[in-house]
Amino acid sequence: MKLNLNLPIVGLDGTEIADSNVGKLIAQVLAQGSKGDALKFWHWAQKLYAGEELDLDPTDAETLKNVIKDNESLTILAKAQALACFK
Repeated sequence: MKLNLNLPIVGLDGTEIADSNVGKLIAQVLAQGSKGDALKFWHWAQKLYAGEELDLDPTDAETLKNVIKDNESLTILAKAQALACFK
């Protein structure tokens, strides 16, 4: 599956939050984590930070979804918008 997270984060009022980017936020989550496949997560983080799409197989897509869902630092606002990118 192709996953594009190169989108702004939108506030509750429907306006874009200045200088926000879902992909860059998830890239930081991946890079700052301490669990998981370090090399794979680093590669994903680099691509997301650069605004590139990820090409994930179903297992990797589920892994990334779980990283997002299980992260305790991300707000519901950010998690929901990141998870909505998975089709």
